[in-house]
Formats: sequence, C-alpha cells, structure tokens
Amino acid sequence: MPRSASISIPDPFSSVDVGEERKVILTAIDDSGAARRSVHQGWEEVADAYVADPLGLFEGCAGRLLSLLQPPSGAVVLDIGTGGGAVASQASSWIGSEGRVVGSDVAMSMLRHAKPTCAAPGSAAAGFCQMDAEWLGFADGSFDVVACAFSLFQFADMGRALVEMARVARPGGRVGLSNWGPGYFTPIAGMQRALFREFDLRPILANPITFRPDELRALLESAGLTQVQLEAEKVDECFKDSQAVWDYNMSMGPFPMMVRDQLLEGDRQRLHERFLEIIDTIASQEGIRCTFHVLYALARRSS
Repeated sequence: MPRSASISIPDPFSSVDVGEERKVILTAIDDSGAARRSVHQGWEEVADAYVADPLGLFEGCAGRLLSLLQPPSGAVVLDIGTGGGAVASQASSWIGSEGRVVGSDVAMSMLRHAKPTCAAPGSAAAGFCQMDAEWLGFADGSFDVVACAFSLFQFADMGRALVEMARVARPGGRVGLSNWGPGYFTPIAGMQRALFREFDLRPILANPITFRPDELRALLESAGLTQVQLEAEKVDECFKDSQAVWDYNMSMGPFPMMVRDQLLEGDRQRLHERFLEIIDTIASQEGIRCTFHVLYALARRSS
C-alpha cells in the first residue's frame, strides 16, 4: 500500500464533524486481506462497549503510561490506537495549553467516542485521525512523544508499525507502549485458551497477545529505537460475575469477529454457555478475581 501524503499536524486532508470540539482527520486505511478487514470491522462494531471500560483498566493504565513517559509541558503527542481517547485525554491535561495531542485509530466508530480533551481549562488542543498505524500520514519527526496503548498486537505487521512510530517521533523523542505481559489475564486467560481449543477457534492474526520482555525489546530495537526500558506491573481486578467476563471479551474487536466467522449459531451459543460454566468455577462472593499483567516499554528515537 503506498504511503498517503504527509500532513501537517494542525491541518487535515479533510474532516468530518463528529461533535462539538472534535475534529477527525481521514486518511487511507489498508483493508487488504481478510484478517485486516476482520480486525478493522471488529473494532468498528464494539466501540460502544469497549470505551465504556467498566473496570477502569484502560484509563488507569493510560495514566501509568504517561507517568512513565513524562511528556514535557508544551509537547506534541501522538496517541496511536487511541480508542476512546484514554491516553489522549490525559496527555492533553499533562502537557498544558501550549501542547498539542493527536489521537489516531483505524476505527471511525472509536473516534466518534474520543473525548473532547480541549474542553478542560488549560489543556492542550486535540485532534483525532482515522489512520492505519502501519501507514501514518505524518511527516518525519512530527512528535515529541508517541504513545501506543494495548494496540501493538492488533497491527498485522507489528514491525512496520514500530518503524512508523520511530519515523514520526522527532530525533531524541520518546516512544511508549503498554502491552500484555506473560500471564496476561490470570487465571482466566488459560481457561479461555483451553475452551477455544475445544471449539477449534483460531486467532484472526498470528501475532502474540502477550510479549516476553526479551521479545518486546528485540521488536523495538529492530525498528531502530534505542534506550529501551521495560516495566512489568500487575493490576488486580474483580468482575461482577462470569457474564461480565464474557462481555469484556466481546468488547475486544477481534474476539466477536472470530466467534461469528468461525462458529455456527448453535455452536456460538454452546461456547457462551460453556464459558459461563467454566468461569463460574472460580467465582467468589466478591465476584471473579483476576490479575492483568502489563508490560510497559519506553524507548527513544536515535538523535
């Protein structure tokens, strides 16, 4: 796919009005291949459920990523895979009115939920772009800070996406990612994997959902990023019940597409019933307890 023409940060190719104080930049999206189309369509369909973030997990991890990145006052920040704008909204308050935030996402329905971050007094101006992470439409060295929260494994070509992140960062600029680390979603992830094998469900993309520290470091360094630092943390959460765990899965774009595309209606219902049955085995009076394993990565573009 040819690169779309580079755009200056304040000026879009064209814009769509998606609500007061929200501007969306439109660029080309690579939907070649069934896997790419499924991932894109999945995120378009689950936006309402995803941005609700009932656990507050993504909001909290966005704040933690920014605390590690420490974007300076007045910085120009890019948030790739912005979703509902969890990182973008907090970054706009962090860098102040002299800064600028751009949030990009492949799914337009996500961008329609992106928070009007410029509404808070003293916050940075913000814009949102529908843009493929592997084909960013920005000039080289456009951003002081590039962030990407829980999205790397959703990109068909992760290496290319990382090269693009490095390219649009200014020399010496910071790149920060949050990812799922080993253990991901303990103990539920292992229970899910066994059930998915039982139903012969296959992931849409071959990418790993979780990364070992050495794997992630190698990916970043192969993209030309330097001074890589990794930070592994745990976040304990509690779902109300097994249906809430199912709903969490169904808010993750590729999962409902995988179920819908690979199972007949009767099998989909059986999967749902078996899922609830299995997860109920770890229920307590408080609900379904689990631990999310998060692996943060920080790096710099070489000067």
